[in-house]
Order: sequence, then structure tokens, then C-alpha cells
Amino acid sequence: MFLTSAFLLALPLAAAPILLHLFDRQRNVTIEWGAMQFLMEAAARKTSARKLKQWLLLLLRCLAVLALVLALARPMLPGHWFGSTERTETVLVLDNSMSTTRTVAGDTTVFDRLRDEVSRQLDDVKSGDTIRVLLTSPYPVWATAGSIRMASESREALSRQLAELKPTSGSGDLLAALLTAVQSDVEPEVTTRQVVLLTDGQATDWKTDDTAGWERFQQVLAATSIRTGLNIVDLEDADRKTQNLSVSDLRSSRTVVGIHQSFTMTAKIRNHSSLSSKPATLRWTSNDDVLLTETVPEIEGGSSREPVCRHTFDKTGVYTIHCKLDGDDDLPADDAAAVVVEVVDHVPILVVDNAPDSDETEQDAWCLQAALGWMHGEQVAQTSVHRPVVATPDQLERMLLQEYPAVVIPSLQELSSDTVRKLAEFVDGGGGLWIALGPRTNAEQFNQLFYAAGTGLSPLPLESMVQEDSDAGRRTTINPFLRDHPATAALADDDKVDTSDVHIERRFRFVPPAQDDDVSVLLNLTNSEPLAVEKYVGQGRVIIQTVPLKLQWSSLAQSSAFVVMVQDWLAYLTQPQATRYNLAPGEPISVHLKDSEFRDAVLKTPHGDEIELTADAATDGVVFRSGRTILPGEYVLELALSGDRLPFHVSREAGESDLSLLNDEQRRMMAKATGLGAGLMSLASSVGTNRDPAWHVLLILLIVFMTLELLLAGWISRERFGGEAISETTGIDDGSRFGLPMAFASKATMSDPVSSREESVPEVHS
Repeated sequence: MFLTSAFLLALPLAAAPILLHLFDRQRNVTIEWGAMQFLMEAAARKTSARKLKQWLLLLLRCLAVLALVLALARPMLPGHWFGSTERTETVLVLDNSMSTTRTVAGDTTVFDRLRDEVSRQLDDVKSGDTIRVLLTSPYPVWATAGSIRMASESREALSRQLAELKPTSGSGDLLAALLTAVQSDVEPEVTTRQVVLLTDGQATDWKTDDTAGWERFQQVLAATSIRTGLNIVDLEDADRKTQNLSVSDLRSSRTVVGIHQSFTMTAKIRNHSSLSSKPATLRWTSNDDVLLTETVPEIEGGSSREPVCRHTFDKTGVYTIHCKLDGDDDLPADDAAAVVVEVVDHVPILVVDNAPDSDETEQDAWCLQAALGWMHGEQVAQTSVHRPVVATPDQLERMLLQEYPAVVIPSLQELSSDTVRKLAEFVDGGGGLWIALGPRTNAEQFNQLFYAAGTGLSPLPLESMVQEDSDAGRRTTINPFLRDHPATAALADDDKVDTSDVHIERRFRFVPPAQDDDVSVLLNLTNSEPLAVEKYVGQGRVIIQTVPLKLQWSSLAQSSAFVVMVQDWLAYLTQPQATRYNLAPGEPISVHLKDSEFRDAVLKTPHGDEIELTADAATDGVVFRSGRTILPGEYVLELALSGDRLPFHVSREAGESDLSLLNDEQRRMMAKATGLGAGLMSLASSVGTNRDPAWHVLLILLIVFMTLELLLAGWISRERFGGEAISETTGIDDGSRFGLPMAFASKATMSDPVSSREESVPEVHS
């Protein structure tokens, strides 16, 4: 194994001395000289010995180049080939997920016991060995800056650092943590690595369904460059029965509401244990003001309840609403949840009306305005935060759409290509568009401009207008089926709204999508054909509806479901441009402050860290952004100088509240997916092959080869030319005493070191 195998491409350079030797031989030209035939029989006695020395010199030069190239490639040899002293690195993988905050005895938590076990592991690390600590939550992160060599001072410093570690409210990913530990770099002198996982045994963190991930882990473990062992320290008591009641979810019917506008909040209280829970008190608060206090009755094991709180606010602002259980269970960290609600004066909505000056029943926007509590341009009921602004199609072409979070066309008529292009740019930037088809809709023009061969605003083209059966017993009605979609969840509640009673008399029919096309259908008809579909375009959303939003073609505008649909769909369409205060882990914070001059702010995290932010300039203000939201909990953006505080809430994963351990079936699944044998604990026997670095030996050999080459070259040189200068009294300075011309002497001194004719010349003495 070579750490830098690219240098192996230079291996042919080892043949360079041989090539130079062959090239030098071609330069020697033999000159036939008759007088030389009498000297051929007087060959030197040491010719064979000298040739052997020349070939040995050539070999040393080749070996020196070869040793240099291999040393640069940094080879690793299996086993202790050179008798090196074994140095071990210990990697402690510490589970600090929310489940480790579970109490086990009085005020003692599982994390306290894990931390004590880490201290015991430190005592087992020998002086001179190295250690690293890796945390698993909310993602694998090193608690130590690098490998720490154990000594008395470093041991004490590391103990103090570990004592300050705290569990998080996030979940843990043990697979990702083990991959990080096994793949981390090691110092050159480390020959053995020991990975120790300390966990509470919670099944959720093991990610047992990720079969491919565990197979990859086994491959990585087998391919480690040094011998790697893995031990698992599981402090969970399998026989202990846990009690845990959690607020697993808290949602609001509106996250943007108006002053005095009523909205509801629903909490999901779940019993994660097998035993029935005791009655508990549920407290709803907002900014320390108690909104509601109620009793949650006994909940059977594995079941849940959903209490509801209804509230209104009397002034604008951003409010955090908390829902907290006051009970006695083993995991207090999940007994509370929060949701952030923004209270505003109004949200402007642009409504396109083809005949705004006609009679009320002829106006396209009249029913829509009534559903929002507006009549004749005035608000008559505080039913919605959305304020309609009516414009004609001609005005739409000239208006600045970015001032409105959403545009509604209650009954589509022919629009110019420039207007459609303008609407597409508006949606791509985050705007919402709701188009209802009507009597003046041109299907051919719609397909050309709005569908545009699949690249337009509509997910499907139109086929034709159809007339439904008017027989009361065979009427086509709406089939509300999407209970989990935020735009249709309320419409699907048959007990509260009359959505399923709305009958359709006439409508446009969509061309059925191809089998592999994934089209989002919001409302279906009882004949299984779509009534309303949606499409995401850029950052915005588009809803296409096949009946108008007026007293035509259906009884929709006459139903109570119409009011719910208008308010819910507008809230859904305007969401991309609204500030998102309720986030999932990892979703970035983005706050657009209009007409603001503040450029500096501080983001406070759930652990108390403070992150300084600088705003980006926008056309009408500034935008603050941060992606540091991986940790669940409450964040506060505090604007400099003004002191304004904007709350954000990052939700936690509900699965972290499930304290169930790995069962026998999950252990078998893990064994089958990863080839670990009898079960998960056989991971402790997984080892890689130990390899020792060998490049330092090659460097020593390089020095040896070069030294021998220099000594041998000097020896050959002294034998060839003598150690002292030839005395001038001999009279032999050009070979003339023996009748040798200057050409012979010159050729002899320039000859090749191996094949030279000079070696055949006998020694001449005066």
C-alpha cells in the first residue's frame, strides 16, 4: 500500500543510469591500428575485476534512484516488519443525543453515567498514546481539536473539558459517527486505533433501516490503513421499564394572523412507553403570559391525544407560544414544544377582475372578497389577514407584482404573452399564483402560454370543457382526500366543512398525465379526475383550478368550504415570501427587513452561543441569513442598537422521544445487513490490517547506496588513473616511447567505464 502512489509513475527513472551507459558506449569510435596487435596479448591481469566493479557501480546508481522514488510514494507494509513500537490512538465516540438526558436515579442522567465511563476510559489510556473524543449529536463533531498525546497535564485538561460537555436536544446518528471515527486521519507513528462507542442503547439512533450505510461501514473498517478495533459500551438496562410522555408536535392553523383574528394551536401528546401514563397538567403560555391550563387525562401505552388551544392577539408582533407538560416521567427534555406566530395588520393580495364595475354577481372577484371579509373595498368582518386589491387585466400588465405575495385570477380570460411571462417571473421569485378557469378561458391559448409543452406555469394541459350530469343522484362532487397537505387538511375534515357536498356542473378537463409524471393533485372529483393541481416554479407555487371562483359551473362559492379554501390556499401561496420562524433542523434563517438601516445583528443559539451576523443589502432594505440551525431549540435574532428581538424555533425529531432499545429482530436485521454474525455486539471483533510506514527505511537505504556509489567511483578512479601524478623523468607523457600516438591516449581516457579498451592496455613501467 502506498499513501502517495502518484510517485510510482517515476519508477522508469531507475533505468536512467543504464540508458546513459548505453548512450555513452555509442560515442566511442574504434580506430584500427596495426601496431596495437602486438600489445593485445599483454592484457591487464585485473580486467574482469574492474568490469565487475563497473557493473556494481551501475547497480548502485539504479538502486539509489529506485529508493528515492519509492520513499516519495510512502509505502505501508503489513505487520511490524521493522520491529516498531506499537502506539495506540483511542477514539471515544460519545452519544450526547436528547435521549441521554433521561434520568436513572434521582438527579443522575444517562449522560452523567456515560461521562463517568469516559473518565474510566481515559485512565486506561497509556501515557504516550493519543486520544480523540467525537460527539454524535446533532451531527458528528469533534470535541477535541485533534489527537491529544496523553500525559499528566493533558489528562487533567481533557478531564476538565469533558466535564463541561452537555447533551443536546437533537438526535444522534451512530452510523455517521462511527464512519467519521474510522475514516479520520492518524498520525504517522500510530500503529493501532481503538474506537469506543459509549451509548444509551436507543434503537432510533442506530439507523437500523440504513442497510447500505452499514455495509459501507464494514467496507471502510476492513480497508483501514492501521489495525482498528471497535468496542461498544452500552449502559442501558434492558429490564428497566421507562415512562415517557412527550409533546411530540405543536402546530398552528395560521403562522401569519391578523389582529383579533382567531387561530388554533394543536399539540400532540404521545405516550412512548408500554404502560399507561398518569394524568398531567398542560400549560399554554406566550411570553410568560398563561393562555390556557388544562389536564391531560391518562393515555394508554403507545397512544396519543391532541388538545387544542384557540387564541387571538390584540397587537402586531412576533410571538412564541409554548406548550409544556407538568408531569413526572424519565425524559423531561421532550415535555415542551413551541411554535412562532407573526401578527400583522394585513397581507395584500392582488385579485384580477375582468369587470370590476359590473354588478356584484357579474364580478369575478366578488365571492373571493366576501370570503376574505371585504365588500366594496372595505373590511366588514375580521375573518382573514389577507386584504384584496382589485386590478383589471390591463392594469396587471403594468403593475409591480413584487409588492404582493400572491396573485389570484378568479376567472381566467385571454392574457398577453408579456403578462404571462411577467407572472412566471413573479412566481419564480417566490410569489404565489392561483388561476381559476372560467367561461372566457381559451384552452388553446392556455396550453400555448401556461403549459408551454411542460415548461410553463401549469403542470398539465387542458383537453376540453365538459358538462357533468345534472341528475341529483349522479352528480359529480369533490372528493377531499389530502389530509396531510397544509392547503387541504381543513377541507378534508368532513365533520366540520361541507367540501364533499360541493357538486360540479361544468368544468375544464385536464389531459391525463403520463404514467411516470408526478403531478401534485390538491382536489379530486368523485370520478377520480383532478379538480385542482399545483406546481412549484422556482421559489413560488402555482395552483390551477378547473372551475371559477364565482357563482358559475359549481356550488363551490355557496359552500362553507369556500371560505376555508380561500383562506388556507392564500396562506399556503403566500408562505414562501413570509418570514419562516418555524424551521426544521438545518433550514436557514432568512429575515427580510424593509426600510431598515441596521446592518449588524447577533443570533443566540439554544446552547447560549452568540453568532454575529452582517446583513446583505436588498432593494428595499436588508436581509439577515444564517445556516447555523442544525441544533433544535429556540433561537433569537437580536438587532444591534435597536434591541429588537425576533424569535425562531427549530423543531426536534419526534423519534428521539422513543426510548425503545434494539429488539431481537432489529439485531438480526443488522447482522444480516452488515454480516456481523450473531448480532450487533460482534462489532467489537472487527479489525483491520496493521501496516507500518516504510519510507524512512528507504531514505536510509538511499543514503547507503549514494555513499557506496561515491566510495566505489573513487576507488575505480584511483585504479584507472593512479593515486599520484606520473613522474616526468619517465618520459612517458604521450605514449611516444612505445610508439603510441596521441589519438590512442586520448581515446583511452575518454572510454566507457565498462567496455573501455583501456582495460586491455598493459601497465607500462620505466
